[in-house]
Amino acid sequence: MTQRSPEEYFRQHDFGSEAATGGGGEFTAAERAFMQKYLGVEEGDILRRIGIDPARAGAAGAAGAPDVDDEAEALDARLRREPVLQMVGFFLGAQEFAVPTEAVQEVIKFSTPTRLPAAPSFVAGIVNLRGRVTPLVRLRELLGVPDGGDGSDGGGESAASAGSAGSEDKFIIVCRRRGLQMGMMIERVHTMYRVPQQDIDWAIESHLGVSVDFVSGLLKAGERLVSIVSVDKILDCVLKR
Repeated sequence: MTQRSPEEYFRQHDFGSEAATGGGGEFTAAERAFMQKYLGVEEGDILRRIGIDPARAGAAGAAGAPDVDDEAEALDARLRREPVLQMVGFFLGAQEFAVPTEAVQEVIKFSTPTRLPAAPSFVAGIVNLRGRVTPLVRLRELLGVPDGGDGSDGGGESAASAGSAGSEDKFIIVCRRRGLQMGMMIERVHTMYRVPQQDIDWAIESHLGVSVDFVSGLLKAGERLVSIVSVDKILDCVLKR
C-alpha cells in the first residue's frame, strides 16, 4: 500500500471540472425527492435563499427520473471487484475513516448551510454548490463519533461558525451518487491511500466502536484498521428517513 499527500493527489485529479459539468439545469429525481421530503411548503423560499431558481423544480418532470437508477449497482459491491482501490483518508476527532475516491467529487472548506426545519439532526442543512442542491451530513452523528470538545484542532473557533456541529468540522467531502450531490462534514483530510484488494477486509465486525450501519469494510494501514464509509448507505439514509 502506498500513500500520497492530499495535495499531491488533488493536483493530479481535476475534481473541479467534473463537478462543474453537473451545475445548474433541471433538478434530478433524487434532488426532487430530497426537497419534497425536507423543504416542504418552504421550498421556494429556501431555494431562493441559497440562490437557486425554484422554477427548475417544475421543469424536471420525468426527465429527472432515470438519474436515480443510473448507478443501480451498489458502489460497495463494485469496489469488491477492483484489484486496487484509491481512498481519501480523513479524521473525525481521533478516529480515521476513508471514502473511495470513485464517489468523491471534491473536497472543499466548510460552508455554513441553510438549515431545514423538517430535517433530522444528522442533516445540517443545504448549500448551493455549482447550482446543485447539496445537503450537508453530520458524519459524526451517523457514525457515533463523540463531538470532541477537547480536540487539539479546536483553534478557538466558535461553535456558531460551524453550525451546531462544533468547530471541529472544517471541511466537506462532496460526493455525487444516483443523482444527488451530498457533502460529508469532516475535521480534516489525512492522506490518500492506494490499496490492493487483499488489504481490505469486507467482513465488518461489531467491535469497531462506530455505527456499522454506514461502514462497508476495513482498510489495513500498517498496524491500524481504518473504517471505510459507505456513501450509498448514507445516501439511502438521507433519502429514506
